[in-house]
Amino acid sequence: MSKSEKPFSMVEDPEKVPHPKRHLLEPFRDSSKTRVLRLWLNIIFMVGAIAGLAVYFYADREVAKYILIVSCVFKFIELILRILKI
Repeated sequence: MSKSEKPFSMVEDPEKVPHPKRHLLEPFRDSSKTRVLRLWLNIIFMVGAIAGLAVYFYADREVAKYILIVSCVFKFIELILRILKI
């Protein structure tokens, strides 16, 4: 290290230290117009998945399969919205 370079702890003004560049991704990827819709689709998916598992283990397995399939449809819709960045 040369005399002109100082370690970070010896810099007089930490505000002037250059910070590393962020990745090329947007800083907040979840700031799209469909954020609230995607949030609700995820909530519906999680509730449906939990309900489907509960029905699967404690009641009729055939009905549970349909509940899980329907909740997966909500997840696929959310996934499509996220991938397409609509």
